[in-house]
Amino acid sequence: MNKSFFRFAILLAVAIAAVAAIAFAVAPRSGSSDRTKMAVVGTFYPLAHFAEQVGGGLVTVANITPSGAEPHDYEPTAQDIEKAYAAKVFVMNGGGVDTWAERIKPDLKTKGVQVVDMQDTIALSAAPSGSETTLDPHIWLDPVLAEQEVALIRDAFVAADPTHAAAYQKNAAGYIAQLATLDAEYKTGLASCRLNDIVTSHAAFGYLAKRYGLTQIAISGLSPDAEPSVQEMVAIAKLAKKDDVKYIFFESLVSPKLSQAIATEVGAQTLSFNPLEGLSGAEVSAGKTYLTVMRDNLAKLRLALDCK
Repeated sequence: MNKSFFRFAILLAVAIAAVAAIAFAVAPRSGSSDRTKMAVVGTFYPLAHFAEQVGGGLVTVANITPSGAEPHDYEPTAQDIEKAYAAKVFVMNGGGVDTWAERIKPDLKTKGVQVVDMQDTIALSAAPSGSETTLDPHIWLDPVLAEQEVALIRDAFVAADPTHAAAYQKNAAGYIAQLATLDAEYKTGLASCRLNDIVTSHAAFGYLAKRYGLTQIAISGLSPDAEPSVQEMVAIAKLAKKDDVKYIFFESLVSPKLSQAIATEVGAQTLSFNPLEGLSGAEVSAGKTYLTVMRDNLAKLRLALDCK
């Protein structure tokens, strides 16, 4: 058993015991009414954000992955696990981006937590990752698939709290309309571009690229800490030079050194591109949201692809 899994098992046992004690201590007396908001947990930013949009003032949403952290390799604390077991609805992605959640998912369900696992309903596409082919979990970057995620969260909220079904349905409809507008902006904004290749620091943008007819050239694999070989770096540089790529994208939550190396080799510039796996502290302070960041990404795509 590896140390990481052993540590996780200890945290899980401690958290379950703590949650049981808390539940006993705060259980409402017979005949009393519990008017607290429904507790919801999202494993990382976009899922927590979507849950907030659907729940409005009727829910409290905990985002397990803290600001500035990268969800692929985040290890939850005992307090994080406690929140998951204390939640009425637990929203996760699956596909390898929140592997800790996949470990506790079966037990959460046996404890009565309503689990929304996006990969159970939304089919994940296969994508190359180093020498292997695995499933791409980055579905939230496609606005159309994001609409489906919001609908799944809505349905879970209605099932968990049918008293407020009308409010959840109204909130979800309003946010889905905003996502449909975002989709239309992407279609219009990328309709006439000189280039269609995007060179990204890791392979997070496959769904977005497919939706809008772009070609993603990823420097590293599906996990941002995957390191490409020298041969792969040379091949990407040659392709970028051949296709006259002027901008190489990097991400705010991971090191830009690989993107900078490719840019230097081909005489291009670097440009930040946000995979929305989490927001930095500065972005949170600036009031950034899923919609504003996606529009920032669109503006940068239009610049990099020389769109009219």
